[in-house]
Amino acid sequence: MALRAIRVRRMKMARSLANSFLASGVLAAAVLVVAPVLAQTPSTKAPPRALTLPAPAPAAPQGQTPNPTVQQRAAYETAFQASLQRPSDPDTLARFAELAVQVGDIEGAISALERLLLIEGDQPEVKLELGVLYFRLGSTDAAAMYLEAARASPEASKETRERAETFLKAAVR
Repeated sequence: MALRAIRVRRMKMARSLANSFLASGVLAAAVLVVAPVLAQTPSTKAPPRALTLPAPAPAAPQGQTPNPTVQQRAAYETAFQASLQRPSDPDTLARFAELAVQVGDIEGAISALERLLLIEGDQPEVKLELGVLYFRLGSTDAAAMYLEAARASPEASKETRERAETFLKAAVR
């Protein structure tokens, strides 16, 4: 019983520290804090639920930036503030990523989705979206890494694998 209490306390401390690091934008530090604790702590929860990310907004034509509406910009700002207040809430991060893409903040969307992977683990849809976003930025090596991971995941749907394969072919050219 005492060992379980120690593990629970260790996990709470690690989560608290990770949330602090995530809120301040120090993603690597959050990984360093949480990963060793998670590796030592047996999971007592059900496996993470599958995330359903909305389809990304169509990309602006090459060389152009999206022109967000006032409502989109306001929703983005609200979602950004919510992501600062709840940096480990999967729904908040997914919503922020969706709005960030709509207003053209690709780096912000990538940051939110990478935090989501820290929280949720093996989510091929998230890896696919990260691959697509890195592809849009022109970072083909990072895109290929995420797209390959999405394609190879046993949790990936047929549609996810096909879309990852399509972008992988374009990224490898």
